[in-house]
Amino acid sequence: MFVGREEEIAALRRAIKAPAAKIAVVYGRRRIGKTSLIREAVGREPVLYVEGLEGQSSQQQIQAFRVQVCRQLGRELPQFTNWRDALMALDKALGKRRMVLVLDEFQWLANFRQELVSTLKMVWEGWLSRVPGRTLILCGSIASFMTTKVVKSSAFHGRTDVLVHLQGFRLAETARMLKGRGWNEVLDAQCFTGGVPKYLELLASAGSIALGMEQEAFRPQGYFVEEYDRIFVSHFGRNAEYQRLVRALASAPYGLSRKQLADAAGVEEGGTLSGHLYDLEAAGFIASHRPFDKPAHSRLLRYYLSDPWMSFYHAFLRTRLKQIKAGGRQAMFAALRQGGAFRSWMGRAFELVCLRHDTELAAILGFGGIDYEVGPWFRAPRRGLEGVQIDLAFDRADGVITLCEMKRHTAVVGRQVIAEVERKAEVLRAEYPRRTVQPVLVVDGPVSKEISTSGFFYQVVDARELCP
Repeated sequence: MFVGREEEIAALRRAIKAPAAKIAVVYGRRRIGKTSLIREAVGREPVLYVEGLEGQSSQQQIQAFRVQVCRQLGRELPQFTNWRDALMALDKALGKRRMVLVLDEFQWLANFRQELVSTLKMVWEGWLSRVPGRTLILCGSIASFMTTKVVKSSAFHGRTDVLVHLQGFRLAETARMLKGRGWNEVLDAQCFTGGVPKYLELLASAGSIALGMEQEAFRPQGYFVEEYDRIFVSHFGRNAEYQRLVRALASAPYGLSRKQLADAAGVEEGGTLSGHLYDLEAAGFIASHRPFDKPAHSRLLRYYLSDPWMSFYHAFLRTRLKQIKAGGRQAMFAALRQGGAFRSWMGRAFELVCLRHDTELAAILGFGGIDYEVGPWFRAPRRGLEGVQIDLAFDRADGVITLCEMKRHTAVVGRQVIAEVERKAEVLRAEYPRRTVQPVLVVDGPVSKEISTSGFFYQVVDARELCP
């Protein structure tokens, strides 16, 4: 069953159906469903799929290209040793046939070099695209390569007709993927996986989401036990600096400044650090945020670990891998769920889910049609003001700042949250005396009658409303 991705499919299909030749680029982290998306969009159109091989030389990639093309076209191609000859042989073999050409795992096919990119541009424009209705789809899992070496390259800059950055499912799509599951399980799965379709597919086949996590993450043969290495090594090889940066952010759930991160990871500030941070952010493993009133390169910029599964791995799997692989205690995940560390982690994971669903939240609160900036807001103590960390705030063009407090509890959320949010609101009012500060509570769990009758919150949003 294929779920969601309606906008992405529609964009790709428009390109495929167009009378003129088109180029589409699809990228996103591994397991996110790129190939499935392309197959769904292509449907019954004539298509040629070629997939790159991880970790192989350019000559091996070229020979693998030849084998795949020969098999799918049902004819022999001449031997060739360079990409120009390979692509020219493909053009000759296709003749005047209309075709969708999919080059999957393009970064491996290109061996992370510019040669194939430049050669492909030349052959595409001079020969392959001369047949009306042909579509070239370049698909890759290494976002930094696909953006800098393809989309923004001199060869393809301005020539891409469709650009799809595929990300994890939102709650509504996760609910469809987990059809028949209750809300608590849907939200748990979103917190654990970030909506990665492959991971959801694994959990969906278990008796419950909790049992799925037990089987796939805390048993020796579980899929998730080796997944971190598979994902990380395929993106960054064995570079220890990337590992240290991620580990440092895993220990600071609310983020670190550039200098704090460099110090914590033992990485020198400078161009190398900038490159590493770009690569990690492009991959979707980390994200950066700044107070909405500060410029993009503010010193207050913070980086945080944004990939939910990687966060879960560092919080609960990394230090237990030896025990898990040795076939350690049964029901390990069930025991972890009872601890304070797990409840704290789930609280932060819920905040990240809400941050990802800012569009839905704005619509629920009635200002979806108003321009706004959104994200965390924070200030260090100064001028007699307390320091404050606000996990989600909307800076609206209509003169209102919507301050969102997010709570996920099994216990009743009581009046104490009002004092907590009022302190944050006072800091905002002191910073922006001309603005209206509008407190909102987003909650998954019960709230006391005092919350409802106090009139303090402009609105109390049940998290289930984020999943229409």
